Amino acid sequence: MIENHGYVGETHQIITDDGYILTYYRIPHGINDDGTTQKPAALLVHGVTASSADFVAMGPDRSLAYILADAGYDVWLANTRGTAFSRNHTTLDPDVDTEEFYNFSWHETGYYDLPKAIDYILELKGDDSLHYVGHSQGTTAFFVLASTRPEYNQKIKLASLMAGAAIVKHYPNILIQELCKYIDRVALLLNRYKIYEYPLVKEMRDFVSTTCADPSSNEICDYIYNMKFSGDGFRVEEEFLPVIYTNNPSNTGMKQYVHFAQQVRDGGFRYFDYGTEANLELYGSESPPDYDLSKISAPVAFYYAINDGLITVEDEQKLMSMVPNVVHDYLISYDLFKHGDFLYANDVVELVYKELINVMMTY
Repeated sequence: MIENHGYVGETHQIITDDGYILTYYRIPHGINDDGTTQKPAALLVHGVTASSADFVAMGPDRSLAYILADAGYDVWLANTRGTAFSRNHTTLDPDVDTEEFYNFSWHETGYYDLPKAIDYILELKGDDSLHYVGHSQGTTAFFVLASTRPEYNQKIKLASLMAGAAIVKHYPNILIQELCKYIDRVALLLNRYKIYEYPLVKEMRDFVSTTCADPSSNEICDYIYNMKFSGDGFRVEEEFLPVIYTNNPSNTGMKQYVHFAQQVRDGGFRYFDYGTEANLELYGSESPPDYDLSKISAPVAFYYAINDGLITVEDEQKLMSMVPNVVHDYLISYDLFKHGDFLYANDVVELVYKELINVMMTY
């Protein structure tokens, strides 16, 4: 997709300490740049059921990856473990060893994937720090990284976080809130029926992308988009929907959803809850410990929406009060701007990206 849009693209494979083979894509320079000058690296990390494709799906002038490349950054696109582009392992077959392969949440993304990727990028470039840009669960992984591996804070020039997802006590959907109260029972059912990977992902992608390629199905596609991204106002041109749904949803493990549901239930930002006995063995306490966000020393910029649909302003402001080095607090006050709009909205460049890049350029 990158080369089809006229940019230089590279593929890099990174192996984590626990054996996951991650595929990262690189856009080393802008479309009108010859690539002869050294550029600061910007690592873009996607959310749950997303992938690197979501940062390039809207094409030049609309996608954050291309805009950053044209602004003078060496752009690296993450694909976290278990997603379609990083569904590989040195010893495990995800189709055979599914339970073991998908035995991770976003904790492992932050604790294992990100340190390895950051070291790989910095060593290749000969630099000592880079920019971090995350959306949704991509921000969650940053909070895990910076709190559990605090030595990596010095390797982050600036963390630019869109729809920061850590405190989700006031999750807007009441039905989801109620369901999260029973997440332990839900997790037991998932294990009983051996549902370790988000089910029927490829079938969903094929069905929706094919359906949305038919102009007569625009109304259905609008509904699917708004349902997926908690929207109530359609703000993406129909012509882009087949492209978006070609890669989204991406493969992902169900344990990530269980871990998020635990945060909704408990109202904090905690390690995975394995139950009293296992918690005592793993953590030395009956309940999982909180992530110590006071250890985050990297400068952090927050970008959040007044009516996100998934992340509330109240929860985001609580989160910001727990992070020591918040250098920028940017609220999008447009009511129709939703969670997925940080990636796809027809006005996201004006509403978010220009501000985000202007702040990045000061670091």
